[in-house]
Amino acid sequence: MRFRHMNKEILKDFCLSLGLDAVGIAPVDLPPEDLQSPICPLAAGQDKSRYDPRRIMPDCRSLIVVLFPYFYGYPPESNLALYCHGPDYHNVIKSYLHKIGTFLRSDDATLTYMPVADTSPLADRLLARMAGLGFIGDNQCLINEKYGSYCFIGTILVNRFFEPDSPSAGECLHCRACSHSCPGRCLALDRTYDYRLCKSYLTQKKGDLTAKEIAVIRKTDYIFGCDECQRVCPHNASVAVTPLPEFRKDLLPYLDATELKPMTNREFKERYGARAFSWRGKKILIRNAEYLRSTLKK
Repeated sequence: MRFRHMNKEILKDFCLSLGLDAVGIAPVDLPPEDLQSPICPLAAGQDKSRYDPRRIMPDCRSLIVVLFPYFYGYPPESNLALYCHGPDYHNVIKSYLHKIGTFLRSDDATLTYMPVADTSPLADRLLARMAGLGFIGDNQCLINEKYGSYCFIGTILVNRFFEPDSPSAGECLHCRACSHSCPGRCLALDRTYDYRLCKSYLTQKKGDLTAKEIAVIRKTDYIFGCDECQRVCPHNASVAVTPLPEFRKDLLPYLDATELKPMTNREFKERYGARAFSWRGKKILIRNAEYLRSTLKK
């Protein structure tokens, strides 16, 4: 089917048919972020490439930004951050983005596109804000009106112009609940963020941790990731459950780390390779669990 006047309304209608109702267009010329804190080393982009899509796609003319909500409720017991419970979101996002790209190419065979899902150097949260999909909270998360902060962000770079949406005008309540609940107190009152004290970062940091870092790990039961700043956020008080079936089935809220020790790396990958927590390997999960067990012994 060919649309003589393909526009963002037609594009968004197609996305809605896939169950994606949070879609926006960001301009290719992005304003640099006013960063007051160092960028976490786990982020793919560490320089001006965060704001320049043309560095990875020279003929890029528009950015199609899509939110992928993953909240399904809070399980009674969990030791993994909520985003890890379902399948690896990178694969899910890329699958949907390719469907959108294929739809666009069915209308224009000269169109080229590049799907990215948080492994590109681009500043995902900035893209989503510029596409009108939410604002940045004091907890440093993108907060969407319907789905709160429980969203993955995917982007399609295209060599076709679409009229950009207006940036989100929403604003955080600045209640400081996130700062008070943070295990590492990494969220300061001046809205700066010290990733070095973030439990989510520390559960993914390789090597032996310092006594101060271990103390942060021991504050909650999670052996990978952290949800504390999202769990207490009032913007997440009544968020909608994800409409995407991929994030509602085959869920794994709890991982028994004692079962990992006898596994070979190959066995670990075969069993958990399709999960978001597997990318750092089994050793780091075992390490984090041992830090928690040593707390229980004391």
